[in-house]
Amino acid sequence: MKNTSFALAAMSACLLSFALPTKLVFADHHQDCSTMAGCDKKRCEISKQIVMAKAHGNTHKVAGLETALKNVDTHCTTNGLKQDLTAEIADVKQQIDKYQASLKEAEEESNLDKTYKYKQKLLSENTKLAELEQELASLDGAK
Repeated sequence: MKNTSFALAAMSACLLSFALPTKLVFADHHQDCSTMAGCDKKRCEISKQIVMAKAHGNTHKVAGLETALKNVDTHCTTNGLKQDLTAEIADVKQQIDKYQASLKEAEEESNLDKTYKYKQKLLSENTKLAELEQELASLDGAK
């Protein structure tokens, strides 16, 4: 019995030694990037992804994310982010226009399936547009 209890104690200690570092690694990925803006937010989000990729042993993803982080450190500017967001907003607005035209056509044809489909797509694109506009506004406020 003594050998069994010793073995159990040793196994428990071994399991704890693996569990604690994992818990510490996962604690870092809960950092709140939503309070940040611009390049700091990008760095934070990439860093969180690196922590998760390391925790899952995904070395290729870690390497790619570390390259992305270096690129953010080297090239990221608030003006560059604003330009990217402005272009993305224009693309989303163009997509919304296409969906609205398709929705109108589907309604004229009384095609309920297509009507529903385009209403869902419009809802998704409008949500995306609002998020992008909010992000752009946060960059304007972070001057």
